[in-house]
Amino acid sequence: MSAKINVLRRSLILGGLMGGTSVGAMLATPKPLVTTESQMPDLEKLLPERFGRWGTDRNIVPLAVSPEVAQTLSTIYDRTLSRTYVNNEGQRVMLSIAYGANQSRALQLHKPEVCYAAQGFRISNVTKGQWQFGGMVIPTMQLVGSQGARVEPVTYWMRIGDEIARGWFEQNSVRIKYGTKGQIPDGVLFRVSVISSNTVAAYETQRQFVQELLAVMTPAARTMFVGATALGHAG
Repeated sequence: MSAKINVLRRSLILGGLMGGTSVGAMLATPKPLVTTESQMPDLEKLLPERFGRWGTDRNIVPLAVSPEVAQTLSTIYDRTLSRTYVNNEGQRVMLSIAYGANQSRALQLHKPEVCYAAQGFRISNVTKGQWQFGGMVIPTMQLVGSQGARVEPVTYWMRIGDEIARGWFEQNSVRIKYGTKGQIPDGVLFRVSVISSNTVAAYETQRQFVQELLAVMTPAARTMFVGATALGHAG
């Protein structure tokens, strides 16, 4: 009888451990932070068509993607916006923004290096840097895309959760960091580019454009695009 009781006791303990493991695994499964349509940003409203010395130029459209690439991107991004701005000096900046509510491994933001290469561009001079506007520090990635006579210096960053990531390693590090907290963050790809063979002047035009754009945004919009960490108040 005692032997049967011991076997039963061990079975109950084992069952309890297995049940606990199952519940623990369920609790550890990351949950998206953004789960409803209403929580996603309205990019058209957050980004003014005119501000300061810049206005929208509808005659030039930022890099168009092939139908195959567009289909892939539609499964990753929940919101996209592409505009070209021109200032009173005739300088043009192409702005592209893509928002994804679920930054899991399968749905994480695609880097511009991938999208430009998929369109037949040769990618060169990929460099990490940063822009500082007062107390705001934005880590950036810069590259040059070339296709025939078209030379397009590009600056971009990816806001994932509260942080900015550049490149595959930083992108996955942030995603894993949120995963250990049981969270799947949302994300924004913010990209500006200029068609010019003068990369130094092109990057400076981009920097001035972004500085002026961020300056006219509401605090909530700035946080949406650059994250709390870049603004110096991550908590």
